[in-house]
Amino acid sequence: MNGLKRAWLHLIRKKGTSLLLFFFLLIMATLLLICLSIQSATGTANANIKKALMGYFTINAKQLDGGIDEKTREKILEIDGLSGKYKLRTYSYASYYDAAGNPLEIDTEGALEIPEGYENAGKIVANSNSKDDTYFTEAGFELIEGRGITSDDKNKVLIHEDFAARNNLSIGDTIMLGDVTEKDRIIEATVIGIFTNTEEQDSLGVAPSYDLYDNIIFTDLSTASYLLYGTIGKTNVEYGDFYVDDPDELDRIMKEVQEIEDVTWENCTLTRYDNDYQNAKESLAGLQNIVFIAIVAVFLLSLAVLSLFLVLRLRGRIHETGIYLAMGISKGAVLLQYLLEVVIIAIIALVLSYGVSSAIGNKIGHSLFSQVTTETYETVELNGNELEKTNEPEDLGLSKVEVSVSAQDYQIVWGLMMGICIVSITLASYPVLKMKPKNILSQMS
Repeated sequence: MNGLKRAWLHLIRKKGTSLLLFFFLLIMATLLLICLSIQSATGTANANIKKALMGYFTINAKQLDGGIDEKTREKILEIDGLSGKYKLRTYSYASYYDAAGNPLEIDTEGALEIPEGYENAGKIVANSNSKDDTYFTEAGFELIEGRGITSDDKNKVLIHEDFAARNNLSIGDTIMLGDVTEKDRIIEATVIGIFTNTEEQDSLGVAPSYDLYDNIIFTDLSTASYLLYGTIGKTNVEYGDFYVDDPDELDRIMKEVQEIEDVTWENCTLTRYDNDYQNAKESLAGLQNIVFIAIVAVFLLSLAVLSLFLVLRLRGRIHETGIYLAMGISKGAVLLQYLLEVVIIAIIALVLSYGVSSAIGNKIGHSLFSQVTTETYETVELNGNELEKTNEPEDLGLSKVEVSVSAQDYQIVWGLMMGICIVSITLASYPVLKMKPKNILSQMS
């Protein structure tokens, strides 16, 4: 009778012990598979948060003569690691006139003061695309007529509906914008859109007249560049937001930006914005550490418990072992039989663990990844220095992460479980197998 047959007959004869060993190995294999699957899924989760929470840096060139010119922007965009996505912004003030040069009427109700020289002036906001400006994305501004301003526009403006009504303006009309500090710097612009504010301004009574919502005009970057810097045919801007492919590369990229020649970087401020990503990354790193510790703990616990179980089991089989040795069966063959008994059960447990871990692993993984989503993230309002924190959960793309059992993880668990079985049965059998058959039988007499 060969060892495999003896092993199978023993398992059938000792059903209770075999079932106990089976459930233990099933639980251990399932736990290892779930932990390894979650560990693997964190790589996908990290890639998702990089897409959802794109890191970027802002160049504040407000104190730089001439701002950020086109040549500098081209050099910045050539740096490896930038995604190609960027936003340009400029903020200024201008006096408003009609096509005949007559001052237009601004809103003064609710203003703290009307500064001298700003009796018919307001705030000028220029953005690569007006729809992306924080006034529209966060402050409740809404376009009600016409279209927004794009990067291709020149000499175009959006005006508030109350400003339009007060001055009898409509889509297609021409107004004049004059820089408040340079009286000879005046430019014509065509009204292409009318907007309104859906939320009341919270700074009424404390803001000067030029900052009231009714008096804000949105224009293109070219027009703002002329008003602020006097450029013709060129577009210089005060602020640039440049997005990166990998937020972990921000430090390197910002350093390369400051190495660009012919720019007085001492007069610029570079600010990185990757707090959301770093918070999420830290949470994922914490999750990875917990899962790694769990994998080590499950492995060591499996080895210890299985070894103890087999030691107790083999103590009751000393007489059987002595008979095998007395029959001329080698110690290696006896050890192989005991190993086969455990391996047969382990194989069945491993096959079933695939389905069990697949069924519950995804639910456990989603529960863990959701903790990353519910962190507090920081939102920066880019029309000034205002910083606003929000507790609103963000969609980090973690809901799309599937915690599934990969072939690689399954192979690793097979290797770990087989290793545990071999080491455990060897440790448990060694005290008995090192004895001689005569000594074994004499102890049982």
